[in-house]
Amino acid sequence: MASMGQKYLVVSDNHGNMSNLEYVIERFRGKIEALIHCGDMEIPPEMLEELAGCPVYMAEGNCDYNFSRDKEDIFELGDHVAFVTHGDAYGVSWGEEELVSKAQEMGADVVFYGHTHCPAFHYYEKEGVTVFNPGSIALPRQMTPAGPTFLIIDLAAVSYTHLRAHETPEHL
Repeated sequence: MASMGQKYLVVSDNHGNMSNLEYVIERFRGKIEALIHCGDMEIPPEMLEELAGCPVYMAEGNCDYNFSRDKEDIFELGDHVAFVTHGDAYGVSWGEEELVSKAQEMGADVVFYGHTHCPAFHYYEKEGVTVFNPGSIALPRQMTPAGPTFLIIDLAAVSYTHLRAHETPEHL
């Protein structure tokens, strides 16, 4: 059983822009169990692992060339089975149906994806799958909240966090 307060930092689509990525990793250093990156890092996976200083689950994005890891990752998240992917191979720009089907096929009940640069959260009750997109830590496309976003998964509570460059979120 997962302990209360277990936190996971979820980011995506930094496209080589390190300032916001480094900022949120530093902000949560020692406070998270793991980092989950949904792809389009445009940095070597080893560099991300060294920067994070904790376990890292990651996916290859459509802009991650010479990615030296599996394209997707599946892992335990407390009492859940989680699947991280970039999402481009599942048509996420047009919907999450293929992504949810893939999660069911893999036995995952939690999915993290990127690619769209827009934060999203959906629970598919019939399928028993929860889907998260943290948005982009560097190049957001959504109107609200304006600016880069990332996600903190707390196994007791889930919340999105809006990041203004180099501003400490008060409620975290």
